[in-house]
Amino acid sequence: MERKTRTRRPTSAERLAARALGQAEPEEVAVDVTPTAALIAERLTAPRKSAKPAGMQTAEWFALRVRGEAGSPAA
Repeated sequence: MERKTRTRRPTSAERLAARALGQAEPEEVAVDVTPTAALIAERLTAPRKSAKPAGMQTAEWFALRVRGEAGSPAA
């Protein structure tokens, strides 16, 4: 997954932390950013946590889900 680096102004907490540590206050803070399209593509290609394993009977799978032994039930 591609990552980009962007800069932003430091928050007041970051400025106060730098002062407390005796460091110079940062003028800009570098932040790693992952594009939204890459996050969505990763989510779509990842297997679902509640997906029924191949070769398992559907009735058996639902019985395991009801007992809480296999994945979370779909909302």
